[in-house]
Amino acid sequence: MPKTGPKLTIRPANEADVPALLALYRHLDAALVDMQPDFFCEAPREEALVREPLLAPDADYLLAELDGRPAGFVLVAYAGWTPPFSCVLPHRYAELCDLVVAPAYRRRGVGSALVAAAKRWARDRRYEYLQLSVLAQNSEAIALYEAQDFIAADLRLRCML
Repeated sequence: MPKTGPKLTIRPANEADVPALLALYRHLDAALVDMQPDFFCEAPREEALVREPLLAPDADYLLAELDGRPAGFVLVAYAGWTPPFSCVLPHRYAELCDLVVAPAYRRRGVGSALVAAAKRWARDRRYEYLQLSVLAQNSEAIALYEAQDFIAADLRLRCML
C-alpha cells in the first residue's frame, strides 16, 4: 500500500485552541522583530486579545493542522465599507489580519491553503474583496500573497524623524 503524506485540515479555531494560537503568535512576533526591530519587540501576546476574535460574529481564526498538530493559522475579519467619498466606489470587504505558519511546517502548502481558506471565508460572506498589510521586508509572505492573486493596491511610506 502506498504511503500517504500528512493530512492537512483547516477549521475554525475554538477556545481550546488558544494555547496553540499563542504559541504560533510567538513565531510571528519573532519574525516581526527580526524584520523591524525599531518597531517590534517580543512580548507575550495578551490572551484576552487573542480570544476576542473567537467571540466575534464577524471574525475567525482558521487553524491549519497537519496530522492533528497545529501548523499555522490565519485571522480573517470583516473590515467594513470603503470610505464614503464620492470618488470611491462602495465595497464591503474583509481583512486578512494575521497569518503564521510554524517554521517546521513551511514550504508544505500550509500558507497557500490558509490564504485560500481566508478567501473562501470572505466569499461565503459575500464580501467583495480581501485585503492585507505585509511588511515590506517580508519577501516570502509577499511572494505567497502574489501567488494567490493579491496585488499592490497602495503603498505606505515611513520617514523616521
